[in-house]
Amino acid sequence: MTGARGAARWPVTGARGAARWPVTGARAATIALGALSLALALPAAAAGLGVSALAPRAAIAALGASARVPPAAAAGLGASARVRPAAPAAPAPAGSPAWAESADVVEHLGAHLPLALDFVDARGQCTPLATLFDGSRPVLLILAYYECPQLCSLVLDAAVRAMRQLDAQGFSPGRAYRVATLSFDATERIDQAARKQASVLAQLGHADPALWPFLVGDADSVRALTARLGFSFLRDPRTGALAHPAVTFVLTPDGRIARYLYGIDYPARDLKLALLEAGDGKTGSFADNVVMRCFRYDPATRRYGLFVARFMQIGGAMIFAIVLGMVAVFVRHEQRRAREGEP
Repeated sequence: MTGARGAARWPVTGARGAARWPVTGARAATIALGALSLALALPAAAAGLGVSALAPRAAIAALGASARVPPAAAAGLGASARVRPAAPAAPAPAGSPAWAESADVVEHLGAHLPLALDFVDARGQCTPLATLFDGSRPVLLILAYYECPQLCSLVLDAAVRAMRQLDAQGFSPGRAYRVATLSFDATERIDQAARKQASVLAQLGHADPALWPFLVGDADSVRALTARLGFSFLRDPRTGALAHPAVTFVLTPDGRIARYLYGIDYPARDLKLALLEAGDGKTGSFADNVVMRCFRYDPATRRYGLFVARFMQIGGAMIFAIVLGMVAVFVRHEQRRAREGEP
């Protein structure tokens, strides 16, 4: 009975555990290899999600390509019949919606602003553009003309709403970032800037004009700055109103263009993430900068969204660490049993 039991136990624990170690090592290696495969597969799956997310764009590009006439077919058409070129479209009349839509934005991400330009603030003080940048805090720049009947006020209102939410979180203008507004209408005066500044600061709940300067400038300075920003606008010759896009600019502490925020209702989270990104981790709390790593700007939606691949990488690393810990515990347990079984 005892010999049979010993013989039956031999494949597992025979020779005082000598044969056990190859089995234990194989088990540990198999578990570790499985954990490594799983950890590596998760980022790959995330990358697959990113590729699949681009599929609609690829399909659109394919549809666009298929809508084009192949060169050979075009040559055949030319041989059989002369195709008249399409007449150029007539320019949209000034003041029409199509005319207004031609005022657009061409992004110049990474471009340096011409910091030598001079402007004037609402108190009549000369304000070189370079004074807005201190090398440590990002800058929120809003282009708005002060007599705009509607859109500029909506852009400023959106900024105020987002800034008030961030202020409640401790991410305040003047401390975490700087903000300035510039009129792109070179005919406006400092008294118009002062009235608009007082109204906006009252909405924000701050009274210090130095916190948020409102600037005016001559035609050359305005033209140079808007051209570098890629911001175009058109003046209606009948009414004098300006057609322009709704966009806000986030700038780095040294005066480079970091991000464009579009529309009249962007989330406070997007503003904060853009400022953190522009500040390159030099502003905001440690938690803010950790959160920033988990979001990425999507040019298609013009919004920040969760960076799925980053979560996959973190999850894969955690799973791998947990499994390695389990393998270590398993190996120590087997070693203890082997020592206890020796004479």
